[in-house]
Amino acid sequence: MKKALFPLVLLAAGVIISAVVTSWVVTAEARKEGGFKAGLLGMQMEFMCNNSILRPITDHEGRADLQKYLNEVNTLMSWYFKNPASKFWAEYPDENDPESIIKEKRRLASEEGKSQRAAKGNLPIWEECFELVKGAYDQLKKGTYNALASDFQGSVRLDVHEVKRDGNKLKWVVLVWGGIGPVVYAGWNMKLFKSPTAEEKAEYDKAVAKAKRRGMEPEMKDPATLHFGESASASGHPVLPNFEGSEYIVDFPPRVQLNYFYTPTCPPDAEKVEMLFKIKSRAISGDDQHMEFKFMLPADGGWKGSWDGVQKIEAASDYGQ
Repeated sequence: MKKALFPLVLLAAGVIISAVVTSWVVTAEARKEGGFKAGLLGMQMEFMCNNSILRPITDHEGRADLQKYLNEVNTLMSWYFKNPASKFWAEYPDENDPESIIKEKRRLASEEGKSQRAAKGNLPIWEECFELVKGAYDQLKKGTYNALASDFQGSVRLDVHEVKRDGNKLKWVVLVWGGIGPVVYAGWNMKLFKSPTAEEKAEYDKAVAKAKRRGMEPEMKDPATLHFGESASASGHPVLPNFEGSEYIVDFPPRVQLNYFYTPTCPPDAEKVEMLFKIKSRAISGDDQHMEFKFMLPADGGWKGSWDGVQKIEAASDYGQ
């Protein structure tokens, strides 16, 4: 009887030891995961406590100062990656891979299982989001972040990061920093300007002189201030679903949304383009803050193309997530 029980005792002891070891491993993994999340939150909070200084950067006349802002951004990023981010990754060196999140999404799309179909359908969107984030991330980490224009309202700053030709459309990449609650895009408006002809200028000068003799304001508007072409978004949505950079790269600065809009190209004779982006964000009181960011930019030669019959251009259809 004792001989029969001995193997059972050994088996039971093996089960208990295995359970204890498994428990230790699970507890250690849970502790590691909890520490990673806590450390990540601490790193993000440390950045958030410092990045508010980027909002109200202006020149001596109170206008948004792009170069000063870019200098401050790159100085802040140098501090961020050399201090809180560096300390965080020193604790978790095995996790320090900018592609870790997109690799996991690729795995989900490739492996058999319940979630494979949805993941496979969303993978092109995830890849595009990642590429957009990675492009800005590389600049931020090197301290070479750049933008064509930037302005702020309250706690929100919008950067026009880059504009490039994509077929017969322009791709406007924007970064939106800050915002208390969800930042929602509400569309764009584009106006095109060119210098008035000699005849238009002469006619305006004549109207101004005539009004001056009568002690009145001229009824005719300065042709240099009048746009000759206009286009607006048919919907408020950008091309990609709303997301933050830190959803794709762990140490991307928190509370930064990236996206892009498509607009028509500029007509061949355009000299300046005025772009108005509309967004809204939640205020502390719970009310929506409606904000408009307007930029006047020279019409780059690479932005020009056919504008025949253009009135509006739709953003891409909403992506499913």
